[in-house]
Amino acid sequence: MSEDLLPPNATPHERALASAMARFTGVPVVVREVSTPLEAPGEILPWLAWAFSVDDWFADWSDSQKRQSIARSVSVHRYKGTIGALREALLALGLEIRVIEWYQMDPPGDPYTFDLEIDARQFEVTRDNLLKMLQVVDVTKNLRSHLVNVVPGATYLPNLNLATTALFGVDTTVDRHIEDLSLLMDAVANGFEATSAAVDLLHTLVNETMPAPNYW
Repeated sequence: MSEDLLPPNATPHERALASAMARFTGVPVVVREVSTPLEAPGEILPWLAWAFSVDDWFADWSDSQKRQSIARSVSVHRYKGTIGALREALLALGLEIRVIEWYQMDPPGDPYTFDLEIDARQFEVTRDNLLKMLQVVDVTKNLRSHLVNVVPGATYLPNLNLATTALFGVDTTVDRHIEDLSLLMDAVANGFEATSAAVDLLHTLVNETMPAPNYW
């Protein structure tokens, strides 16, 4: 029985191609993952970026920046020319931004200009990285608006380990003439309030309720 479905008059080239294609079933790559930016093998990310029409691509981007740029590309193209698209494109690089339009400036700036405040948490603020960021801004913003100032900043989010301790206790003074500490130990075990109440009750019983002998 033939190992393929080729007709008897198939050429050697066709049979060789069928034999090579039959080996694809042994490739340990799930086809669905190949088209998913967050799960695809790193080697095919440039081709996946081309398939998703990513406008800007730099080989020295981190793996996370590349994957996020691909994943957000559809949303960026859908709203391209808006602040939302600009925010999506820069958020893929690890940049949170605040756009200040010309009428929001104090005093107001020239019409159709804007400033950009960036919060770099995963983005190393260097000259080369800023130039790449500006390239992304130029491609994503609308043609009418012009960037005037960029104000970079950084937010550091440390892993804060907080430990607290509380100390509770009672200062007790033991007279040097006391030889039996059993009452004091009962107070520690059962609580000073309960022990104090018991002692008061015993004092009332002995000194007030019971008649006192003559030798007392």
